[in-house]
Amino acid sequence: MSTLMNRFGDYLLEKALASECKQAGLVSALAQLSFGNVEYLRSKNEAEHSSEAIVMLHGAAADKTSWTRFAKHLGSKFPLVIPDLPGHGKSIADSNLDYSIKAQAERLKELLSTLGIKRVHLIGNSMGGTIALHLASTSPNLVASLVLIDAAGFEASPSWLRQHIAHTGINPMIELCDVSDYRAMMRIGMEAPPYIPGIIVSALARVFVKRKAINQKIVKDIEQDLNQTGSLAKIVAPAFIIWGAADKVEHVDNAEFLHQRLTYSRKIIMDGIGHVPMVEAPKQVACACRDFITEMGNNFEPI
Repeated sequence: MSTLMNRFGDYLLEKALASECKQAGLVSALAQLSFGNVEYLRSKNEAEHSSEAIVMLHGAAADKTSWTRFAKHLGSKFPLVIPDLPGHGKSIADSNLDYSIKAQAERLKELLSTLGIKRVHLIGNSMGGTIALHLASTSPNLVASLVLIDAAGFEASPSWLRQHIAHTGINPMIELCDVSDYRAMMRIGMEAPPYIPGIIVSALARVFVKRKAINQKIVKDIEQDLNQTGSLAKIVAPAFIIWGAADKVEHVDNAEFLHQRLTYSRKIIMDGIGHVPMVEAPKQVACACRDFITEMGNNFEPI
C-alpha cells in the first residue's frame, strides 16, 4: 500500500508542477551542452532564441520550480529563461563535475550563448545570487541588471544556519533522511511557507533524500569560491536587493553590507519573510522586480 501511495504522491507532484508552469505561461525545454544536458523553463509565447532575456537562478539543492509562482506574476516584456543549474532538478547531475561558483557561471554562459542570449537581467536567490554576482563582475557586458534575493557570497553577520552547523557539524538543509527532516528544512528556509498537501510534501521529501549525495557534493564545491566580497566593487550593473527579515540561512544584515558595496543599488527588507521571498510572497516580489527591470531603461537612480 505504501508503494502505491508513493506512486500516487509522485504523480500528484508532477501534475501540480505542470499546472504551475502552465499558469505561468512556461514550457520545458532541453539544451544539449558540452558538459551534458540542461533542462530549463522558457516563456511559452516567446521565440526560443532572443538576444535579451530575464534569467532566474535558484539556490543550492533547489531547482527551477522555485520560480514558477513568481514568474506567473512577473509580466515582463522580456522572455524568461529558468534553468535547472547543473547538479539540480532534471539537468545533468554528475558527481565528477565541479559545482563551484565559477564553474557554474561558465556553464550558464554556455547555455546563454547556445540560446543566442547576449544581455541578461539576472534574478538570483541564495547560491543563484552568488553566481549572478560572479557573472556581473567578470562579464559586465552580459549583465544588464541584477535582482539579488537573499544572496549568498559574503557575510556581515553569521546566520542561524551558519552557527548551527558550527556547533553541531550538521547542515539540516541537505542532511535529510525522511519527511520529518524535509519539514524541518522547510521551517528553516521559510518563515511563511505556502500550503502544500501532506502527500505532496512526502513526494518532495523522497526526491530530496535521493539527491543527498549530489547535494553534499554541491555544497562542498561551492565553499571553494563562495566568498565574492572582493569582486563587489567591480560590479557596475544596477542592482535591486531583496531580503527576508527573518532569513535563517543568510542573515538580514548582509543586505545592507551588499548595498553599501555595490556602486548602483537599492534594497528592500520584507518583514515576516525568510530565505526564499519569491516562494513566500511571489506576487509582491514579482511586482517589485518587474517595476525595477522596467525602470532600467533610462532613469535608474540608486537609493
